[in-house]
Amino acid sequence: MKNPLWSKASKASADPPRAKHFLEVLAATSAGAALEKASAEQARILTALFGGSPALSNLLVAQPDWLESLTPEALKFPRRKQGLAAEARAWLKPMLEAHDYASGLRGLRQFKQREMLRLGARDLARLGNVTEITQEISDVADVCLEGVWQICYRQLTERHGQPHHQDAQGRQQPTTGCVLGLGKLGGQELNYSSDVDVIFVYTEEGNVSNSAMTNHQFFNRLAEAFATEVTRVTPEGVLYRIDLRLRPEGEAGPLSRSLAGYENYYAQWGQTWERMMLIKARGVAGDATLAAEFLEMVQPFRYPRGSNESVLHEVARIKTRIENEVVKAGELERNVKLGRGGIREIEFVAQVLQLLHAGRQPFLQGAQTLPCLGKLAQYELLTMQETRWLAEAYAFLRDVEHRLQMEENLQTHTIPTQRHAQERLARLMGFATLKDFQAAHQTHTERVRRIFQRVLKAEEIASEPASPFPRQFAGAETEWKQILAEHGFKDADKAVRVLREFVEGPGYVHVSSRTSELAYQLLPKLLALCPGHEPRVQPAGFGVRQSPGAVNAAPAHWKAPGDWRTPKRGRRRAQPVPSPQLNTQHSTLNTLSDPDRVVTRLDSFIGAYGARATLFELWHSNMAVFEMLVLLFDRSEFLAELAIGTPDLVDELVASDRLRQCKTAAETLRDLRHGLRDADQHLWLRRYHQAELMRIGLRDILGLADFEQYLTELSALAEACLQYALEVVLRKNKLKAAPFVIIGLGKLGGAEIDYGSDLDILFVADPKAKNLERLARLAIEVMDLLSRRTEQGLVFHTDARLRPDGEKGLLVNTLDAYEEYYRHRAQLWEIQSLTRTRPVAGDMGLGDRFQKLAAALTNFKKPSLPLAAYTPDWKSKIHQMRLRIEKERTPRGKDDLAIKTGQGGLMDAEFIAQTLCLEHNWQEANTLRALERGHQARVLPELSRLIPNYQHLRRVEGILRRWSYEGETVLPDDPAPYYRVSVRCGFETPEAFRRALAKWRRAIRNVYLKVFAGRDGRG
Repeated sequence: MKNPLWSKASKASADPPRAKHFLEVLAATSAGAALEKASAEQARILTALFGGSPALSNLLVAQPDWLESLTPEALKFPRRKQGLAAEARAWLKPMLEAHDYASGLRGLRQFKQREMLRLGARDLARLGNVTEITQEISDVADVCLEGVWQICYRQLTERHGQPHHQDAQGRQQPTTGCVLGLGKLGGQELNYSSDVDVIFVYTEEGNVSNSAMTNHQFFNRLAEAFATEVTRVTPEGVLYRIDLRLRPEGEAGPLSRSLAGYENYYAQWGQTWERMMLIKARGVAGDATLAAEFLEMVQPFRYPRGSNESVLHEVARIKTRIENEVVKAGELERNVKLGRGGIREIEFVAQVLQLLHAGRQPFLQGAQTLPCLGKLAQYELLTMQETRWLAEAYAFLRDVEHRLQMEENLQTHTIPTQRHAQERLARLMGFATLKDFQAAHQTHTERVRRIFQRVLKAEEIASEPASPFPRQFAGAETEWKQILAEHGFKDADKAVRVLREFVEGPGYVHVSSRTSELAYQLLPKLLALCPGHEPRVQPAGFGVRQSPGAVNAAPAHWKAPGDWRTPKRGRRRAQPVPSPQLNTQHSTLNTLSDPDRVVTRLDSFIGAYGARATLFELWHSNMAVFEMLVLLFDRSEFLAELAIGTPDLVDELVASDRLRQCKTAAETLRDLRHGLRDADQHLWLRRYHQAELMRIGLRDILGLADFEQYLTELSALAEACLQYALEVVLRKNKLKAAPFVIIGLGKLGGAEIDYGSDLDILFVADPKAKNLERLARLAIEVMDLLSRRTEQGLVFHTDARLRPDGEKGLLVNTLDAYEEYYRHRAQLWEIQSLTRTRPVAGDMGLGDRFQKLAAALTNFKKPSLPLAAYTPDWKSKIHQMRLRIEKERTPRGKDDLAIKTGQGGLMDAEFIAQTLCLEHNWQEANTLRALERGHQARVLPELSRLIPNYQHLRRVEGILRRWSYEGETVLPDDPAPYYRVSVRCGFETPEAFRRALAKWRRAIRNVYLKVFAGRDGRG
């Protein structure tokens, strides 16, 4: 550029290189001549834009003719809504009259883009304050939303006719609808990348004139069309992201309701968070008269005259949940919206004081935050200094939020961690140094936090909900014992003592009245899970959404709660095999199998946690966490001990989003590598392994993963741990490449690792490998990392005894040696074991060569001779081997309890799968997939009966093993533990469980005999 003003302006911008870049790009467009003539002020404005927003700069480059709207004169004053609406109306009206709706929508998107460019330039050049900018952004949204509403309404009425209803005199009246803006849209406080939160209202129920459609159907279709157009992504961009989850019943509720429908909902089921939400409600599109009528109708609900101060603790709990569940770890101090001392705390202070006082003092009513703070000071609900501090912090934090979002037009609220990005942000905020910006940020957030704590936690307010249980333990022991006995406690005397300590605390610990009250309020939740109580479908916070009013707490992020349940993986089948629909989906029953043990474990956990008051506050604010722990203590003794020994494991899971994750081996390995520099690799591996076991186990217990998914995750964990252990050993020995491949067999090979499974492995070296003893030492180091028992336990027990010649053979041998052994000396069972192999770590190219060898050796369809183990009667030999295992490994007299080795046990199905692989030359290590392949290939029609019954038994085995993390495959013969297992498996009685087991195993054995002994079942 020849104009010297540009060089000076670029250097003064927040990001000179970026400003120079966009200036050069824009100069190459049709705007080049205008740039040469720019004044010093216009140069300052444009370089401020270039330095602060690549997203808006690119928009200007794409639309250089919009430069004329960025002159100092055009940006000096804010545009008013009336002017914006008049401008849009001038070009939109002819399009509507011509039914050119596509052009109208395109024009609205371009209008929004141009206005956001103008506002961004005005904001970054400091020509408008926060209040002006947020007002203008909201006005632009109003104009756009009104335009979309008009277009969608016209399209729908042209297609279906006009909606009508009868008035009180029986006359037909046109039915109107409107859009209510909530949140920042309702408060006219939108930012650059806000969602628009809306609800839809129509006047009354009725019918559409030219069709059989009802008003309810019409206005819900209108709402759908409106949301579709607002969010449609086009070459002209998108108008807005839209959030419809604040409507009654959240995602489960209809998009639009009549006035009467809203009135009934809020009267019966309205919650505190919905009152706060409606404080900011405002008509933004459609019938303004109807919007005013709606606001008048909800006025007593959103500004109640009789609020008590229990609302303070409720709102404080909402904020705690936000911090625990929504804000990512490490972001609490950097998230300017939801973090400590952030924008949400300022809004909560204003809204909670409005809830308490604005019903009796209408002067305090209003949707906008800053004017409300001033009013609160006038009524001395805040001091003048507090009001000034909150207002200054609000302006500062909104300013930061704007600059974060303008960067790339993303919905972010978090200050970046990269220093160069922080320094640019500081300059955009007008600070000379990053240190100055950080000091200002800290000052503002600390002030906000102090005021928030004072206002919302000034007093200990304990509400007393109606309870069917005695309020005291002293003097009511007999009544408590009867209650506990009715709820399945076997030792009611001990249970009363434990629960009394749960509420009142141990004698040597002072427990506040609030903590004691919170503990008491948890008792109904605990007893609701016990036998004898009406069965529950699932605990609060997990699975399907509850009915309106079921949980008197706001969603953690002010939206309707999501579904924590993970969708089950679908599988293609030639003919559908029914998925198990029996009670093995145990997590949906949630009846405790052993309440006595659970309360004892709860007591131990509280003692281990230490911060009793904090723990009970957490449980009370997020009841799902409490119920999660109760179920954990009932479903797994191993995980219960782990949680009690390391309470931080549970804390971390609750605070993060990890329970929703379904991790692959690659993702797990990536996490493990964060500990590569740890001095004690045994400790790091065990701690990580324990954390992952807790995550996977809880996903299983809570029904967030079906049994195939948790087997896959446990297998991924095992595979990643093996890979990581090998990497550690290679690094320690300064080796760049693995000198062998680790082959997984059995459950590891089939990716079917269950709780407490051993890892059966082989170490295979290249045929040219030298010094096998040295390689064996490396293999021993790998196994030691995983299998050595330390104070923290072990990771996995590794077993290499399935190698040639067993324990007498070389730990690491060459591929040629394996081939020679398998061809000439291996027994049939060893060849059979090769149907379940896969490379899991090390030299994967060598692993592929091993798999090709295994494929050749297990091809009994066309045997590759010589193979000493192969004989024409091989199938009969496998059958005899199975019968021998059944006889020798099944405890005497306990065949009906031995779900693996007994008749019709898991081993029957596994032998069928392996035989199918041998017979048809299939390389399918996973038992279930091998059976499904057989079903798809129609080689055995009876597999459709076998598969679901095998899945049932595998689930029972998993539940058994999850309890102790041992290789349990025999059910207990004592009635008490047998009952507990039956409850954990989802059965109401042991008899029902016993009948189901017999049915499943009978079906499996019948198919087994069909495979090995013909239809008549003779061996």
